[in-house]
Amino acid sequence: MATTIKSTALDFQNIKANLRDFLKAQTEFKDYDFEASGLNNILDVLAYNTHINGLTSNFALNESFLGTAQLRSSVVSLATGIGYVPDSKTSSQSTVKVAVNLSDLDGRPSTVDLPAFTKFTTTVDEISYTFQTKEIFTASDDGAGVYVFQTSDGSSNLPIFEGTTKIKTFLVGEYNEADVYIIPDLSMDTDTAIVRVYPTYGASTNDVYQNITQATTINTNSLIYIMKEAPNGFYQLSFGSVASGQTAGVLGRVPQAGNAIELEYISTSGAPANGATLFNPSSTITVSGSSFNLIVSNATKSTGGDEKETIESIRTNAPFQYATQNRMVTASDYTSIILRNFSTLINDITSWGGEDDYNPKFGTVFTSIDFEDDVSAVKQEATKDSIRDLVDQLAVISFRIEFSDPVETFIENDIFYQINPRLTSLSNNAISTLINTEVSKYFSTTLGKFGKSFRRSNILTLVDEVSPAVLSSRSVVRMQQRITPTINVNNTFTLTLPSDISQPIPSKTPTEEDYVVRSGLFTIDGVTCRIINETYATGGVGRSTNKLQVINAGNGLVVVDNIGSYDATNRTVNIVSFRPTGLLGGGGVIKISVLPANQSAISPTRNNILYYDEEESRIQAVAVNADN
Repeated sequence: MATTIKSTALDFQNIKANLRDFLKAQTEFKDYDFEASGLNNILDVLAYNTHINGLTSNFALNESFLGTAQLRSSVVSLATGIGYVPDSKTSSQSTVKVAVNLSDLDGRPSTVDLPAFTKFTTTVDEISYTFQTKEIFTASDDGAGVYVFQTSDGSSNLPIFEGTTKIKTFLVGEYNEADVYIIPDLSMDTDTAIVRVYPTYGASTNDVYQNITQATTINTNSLIYIMKEAPNGFYQLSFGSVASGQTAGVLGRVPQAGNAIELEYISTSGAPANGATLFNPSSTITVSGSSFNLIVSNATKSTGGDEKETIESIRTNAPFQYATQNRMVTASDYTSIILRNFSTLINDITSWGGEDDYNPKFGTVFTSIDFEDDVSAVKQEATKDSIRDLVDQLAVISFRIEFSDPVETFIENDIFYQINPRLTSLSNNAISTLINTEVSKYFSTTLGKFGKSFRRSNILTLVDEVSPAVLSSRSVVRMQQRITPTINVNNTFTLTLPSDISQPIPSKTPTEEDYVVRSGLFTIDGVTCRIINETYATGGVGRSTNKLQVINAGNGLVVVDNIGSYDATNRTVNIVSFRPTGLLGGGGVIKISVLPANQSAISPTRNNILYYDEEESRIQAVAVNADN
């Protein structure tokens, strides 16, 4: 039967109005007063029921797609369906040097073992945390009775992990292809999981299984387990299914009835344990029946602890991880897989093919990693070594990886704005403070990552919107990089900027804005100096070149005539034979500021990251009386 009810209006009032209009059109209800009758209540119920059904269908549909799902269980399930395993909580890590002094022990042994799960205590923000070793380390007598424990590769930096080691055992019953073993621990660090399968409970021999995400080849005899997050936030352990009566399937061997599955893992506090630097052993070591205190030194700041991966992170990373298919072919594959394995240590990462580098290098993929601030240099190098091992397993054979450190370029932004004081009750200083707040917020939220561009128009729009009293604004933008010279030594530097450099600007009386290249202050033989590009006047005409000079900052006289040059189109500044005798200011660096050819936009490529230098930027008001 045809009706006049509209199916596209699904809010409560429209549904009710459509039902009422439909009934009014029927002869049985002609001239019926719906508002003052009991039928009005029935219409409320019908509209409510239709409205709820519409909402429920909408919610259910949204939860079926990774891009619109809101429930964590839905996002995790959809990501798992395309092969992406969201990160669990991760344990904070550190390295320590551990030794024991047995010089007073008669008949001391040649070697001593440090037991696994040796514990160390520390505090972060007045909260106590426990770190521990995960394996046995051995030390040899140095001849004086001091034993320094070392890893299998000879390093005295022993890794320790925050958290509590837990062991959960499952007994395998009769065959069921849907066997799933639940680990009821929301704080589990799945990266630390070790799965052992024993023939029977209490047996001395076992097989150690490997996480499927780490496997490069799988056959019927592979020892593979699957670990993923369950809908309730716990974790579930499973193995490949097999046909009844068989022991192997497409994902390798499966535990059989009567076997015992032992899962060992660390339950961790996550991110709050980061930042610890002082570790105290909470137990002694026993040698030849006597107890000795452990000596701990050379501790690195604990890093790497993190919470469960967020919904938005899963939503962003899962499609890229799916596209890689666990192999490294394209540059984006390198980025995705490295981020999957080392995300707790990385703030940002980018990769590009060698053919796209400044100096093309075929058969190479370049990767630049911006590590988290608290990751030590030692940990960074260890992480790069681990990445190289990962690349050897997953990359195309003829390709190799090279690391390129991030290049930090700072934006200096001098803002000049016109203000009519009659249009505001605020002072110029108050307006400048508001502008500075907006500018700083723009830089902190927009830049600081690979591939993030600066656009001057966005800044000026924010300035103009601060107050009706701000009539107009302009800004002068510079790119800045920093050098760290050695005092009293000839230094050479080559700076590569993210944007083309301005051509020399002729001027008879150059101002600060006319210098294409200018530096911060330093001293040469007691004279305060700076670097600028050459500017001079001849025959009443201003001249400017790309040659770099050292000048006296007080009177502008040339101290060193030629210490390099800049190349506008190749975006480079070359400084040679630069020999300062002293540095001014803190940090041991000299800031080199360069005027870009296009101040409207600076778009970094490859391993360039843009930041804001508020110290070298300024905001200046110009008062006017015009109302428009």
